[in-house]
Amino acid sequence: MSRHGRTVPALIFGCALLAGCGGSSRGQPTGGIHAKLAYSEGGGLRVIEAPAGGGADLAGIQANDVIIAINGTSVRELDYQTIVDRLRGPVGSTVQLDVFRKGEVSTVAVMRQAYTK
Repeated sequence: MSRHGRTVPALIFGCALLAGCGGSSRGQPTGGIHAKLAYSEGGGLRVIEAPAGGGADLAGIQANDVIIAINGTSVRELDYQTIVDRLRGPVGSTVQLDVFRKGEVSTVAVMRQAYTK
């Protein structure tokens, strides 16, 4: 179990972010960043996969990147449902992610894309 007392298998977390379920977009289609994520041992969300052509991939996010903040808020401060809610939103809108890769942090804007079945 992580030090935050929560453990979520990558497959479950990733499916929640890739599946077209839920989300409140005030009548607009709901989209997401299209990435499979898991909690990282050091804190943050480790990218397991950023499928080709998805929002995360197009923004340059790669496997093994660690998302440490969503729209300026540390993911350590957010519970699972809040993370999912913040990554989802109206198709075409963007979400700002602080991404840790190879010792450096960069802020990346990811455009949410529609879910496909």
